Order: sequence, then C-alpha cells, then structure tokens
Amino acid sequence: MNSETQAVTQHGDDHQQHFILDIEGRSVPWSSPTITTEEIATLGGWTSGDGVIEVDADNVERTLTPGEIVHLKPGHGFSKKVKFTRGDNLYEQRLSTELEMLRGRYPDVQMLSGWFRIPIYPTFNDGWNRAATAVAFQAQAGYPATQPYGIYVPAGLRFKDAMATNYQEPVANRPPFEGEWGMFSWAPDGGAWRPTTDPRAGTNLLNFAIGIAKRFKEGA
Repeated sequence: MNSETQAVTQHGDDHQQHFILDIEGRSVPWSSPTITTEEIATLGGWTSGDGVIEVDADNVERTLTPGEIVHLKPGHGFSKKVKFTRGDNLYEQRLSTELEMLRGRYPDVQMLSGWFRIPIYPTFNDGWNRAATAVAFQAQAGYPATQPYGIYVPAGLRFKDAMATNYQEPVANRPPFEGEWGMFSWAPDGGAWRPTTDPRAGTNLLNFAIGIAKRFKEGA
C-alpha cells in the first residue's frame, strides 16, 4: 500500500493556499502548506506507530521522523510527486531480510524496534576487561540511505582500566534491551556505505556488524 501527496496550484487569494492530497487514491483537501508525519498517517488511516516513508521522484526512500514537517509547494507538485508508504512495508521488509542475513553469521542476533543485539561479540584485544561483550546497533530513521552509527555495549567496558576514547556512558538514545548501555562513536570508513535496493547487493547491516571488530582491535 502506498499513498501519494501532490501539491496542486494555489487557489483563492494570497492568504489561503489549497492543496489536494492523494491518499491511497482518495483526493483529500488540505489548506496548509505544511503537513506532519502524524497528520499523513491519520489521513491514511494508519496508527501512529506505523511510521511514514517518503519516496521521491527517483524512488529514493526516506523514513519521516515523528513530528517531522513536510513542506508542500504550490505549482511544483506537477513536476514532482511526493509519495508516502506505511513504515510496516518496505522498511520492515528490508529489516526482516537483513535479520536473516545477520543470523547466517550471528545465529543469536535479536531484533527489536529497529535495533539489533548480538549477545556475544569477541573484543579481539587483551586490553579490554571483557574477552567478549554484547553489542547493539540501530537501523535509524531513513535507513538504508542513513547509515547506522554507533556501537552500543553494556556499560562498564574498559580498556586497561580506563574509558576508551570516543566512548560515553550512559547514553540518552538507549537500546531497548535490558541493562545500562554505553556507546562508541563509530561509523564505517567514509565512502564505505553504499546501499542498494537489494540488501544483498550493496552494503548492509551485516557489513556494519562485521566492521565492529575493527574498532575493538584498535583498543583505546
């Protein structure tokens, strides 16, 4: 299921703009030049937890964040349509595929609300106070266009009795798993994140998970 939002030409005086929103084949009048993620979901008859994915004219997908404001432009809608689809569609389908890919290497991996947790991940360096640790990472809003960022570990991980560089605990963006967590500020090397429509053809969460070993090998 998808919905398309198209801004039409301005009607009336300069103080009142009128738009026609195409929501799953229904023409819905809209009088504001902006619309929020939640308003789109309401017009589509979706629950707020479904989320909304924007698909531009080039079929590039971007997940709208809660409370995000979309700006509609009178007259521009004829040359470019903004498409929206429920978050339980392409986004979840991709994560489901990537979960199976992760399980091929990490059989115990868990997924919850866009987060992934690998219970036992080797640290590859004797300087760490754990030979192995749980790790977690998130498929953020806009994934896969937005690459994952941050390696989350249970709080207390230290290198030679000291906190590692680019590491913080506790964290505000806490993974939805038990316990307190810290985070390494880390992302794949610049230019290394090149996702494609087919998760198996481009970079993916499995590549990200494998890359975590590089950070642990670096030590502090």
